[in-house]
Amino acid sequence: MPLHSCLIPRKAVFARESRVETYSLGPSLLVVVTNLPPQPNMAFIRPYVESDQDAMIHIFRETAAPDLRAAGDPVLHYGSYLWCRPYFLLQPDTCYVLDDGDGRAVGYLLGICDTPSFVHKYRAVFIPYVQLEGIEKPRPDESVRWNENLPNALRNIMFHPEGMLHEDWPELMKSWPAHLHIDILPEYQRRGFGQRLIERFCEVAKKQGAKGVHLGMAAANDDAGKFYTRLGFTRFPAVLDHGASGEQGRTEGAIWLVKTL
Repeated sequence: MPLHSCLIPRKAVFARESRVETYSLGPSLLVVVTNLPPQPNMAFIRPYVESDQDAMIHIFRETAAPDLRAAGDPVLHYGSYLWCRPYFLLQPDTCYVLDDGDGRAVGYLLGICDTPSFVHKYRAVFIPYVQLEGIEKPRPDESVRWNENLPNALRNIMFHPEGMLHEDWPELMKSWPAHLHIDILPEYQRRGFGQRLIERFCEVAKKQGAKGVHLGMAAANDDAGKFYTRLGFTRFPAVLDHGASGEQGRTEGAIWLVKTL
């Protein structure tokens, strides 16, 4: 898109999504140059729209856990069918985007206010969609252990959405039935956008009747733990790994956090 400029009155007003740089040509005129690179301070939060899909999958791939990124494809491809695509396809009205100010998604929050209802919809709608996409459940004779065959492990999880219900810990669904995933590109992190995204979703979830929200984070991610603690999240108040760690809220490689709304 070519650079262009025009002369306008000094008192003109611009929407925050516009990007302009002004040069004075006297007391009444300015030269306005558009098409400048987007800046983080121009970003804002808005609802998800269908045209965001490709950008959101890109964000997922760029911000995925280190073991997923190290494995490359097909692991990242399968991962997007677990922790990204089902949310904006099945529950788009509680998905929010961090817009760079030029319409491009640079972060997102994928939220579910009622996890049991989401699992029901996932079984009925998303699993048939996954199969139409050419993804099949691992065969019974194939390993589905995370450390042995990661692609198979992800495909196996994909076909067992009941894992989201954490049936061994019924108090989780009873007291904190909402859940969320949040990812933001590195250049837009540490600017307060994550907090604003979570606050926006929590407000909506509370209005829709959720008593609380839960999320899972990598146990080794200390920075994420500090971030969620500042926002009022605490560990799920039970030892989840049969006493192996002795820590509340911890499974093998994850920590489950909860927040009452």
